[in-house]
Amino acid sequence: MSSDVASASPFFGAVGSFSTMPMPPSFAPGTDKNAATEALRPLITPDAGGRWSLTADGYGIERSFKFATFAKTWEFMNAVAAEAKKNKHHPEWSNVRAHFKPSLDAHRITHLAAKVYNTTFIRWTTHNPKGLAVKDLGMATTCDFLAKHFGEVEADKTSCNLSSLADTAAASAGDCCVPKKK
Repeated sequence: MSSDVASASPFFGAVGSFSTMPMPPSFAPGTDKNAATEALRPLITPDAGGRWSLTADGYGIERSFKFATFAKTWEFMNAVAAEAKKNKHHPEWSNVRAHFKPSLDAHRITHLAAKVYNTTFIRWTTHNPKGLAVKDLGMATTCDFLAKHFGEVEADKTSCNLSSLADTAAASAGDCCVPKKK
């Protein structure tokens, strides 16, 4: 990344170098970049307790949540859905993930996949106008609050394919924010 881009971004340098991030946030047109930067910083800074990550393209923020049971996961998702409806803003999300573990046959390099339902992946992004908006960051903060309320547990470090599942679902659904032709 050129130093011109780094110095032009109000976020660059706020958390340090973007060496671990694909690119700086891409805020939606009309978004107050200073306010968005201040709201984003604690969400993505591990030292501040942040567990969110910018999407590879910088247009969104995403993370996984794990709960003790499927029922708690569903309660959390219902609470997030209620807040999303109230705020007229929806996430891209999924709650089925493939949990990969070594095969029982030590001579084969294949893995068995078990479906795990007590984890959900959430991505907040604004589709129109495209980019990261203050509303996305507010909903991410709400998710963190609700996760604590519903007893989020430490996620294991196993392979998780929820983000690609959300990518596929979002691509299949089309642009949700463009009026459908009649």
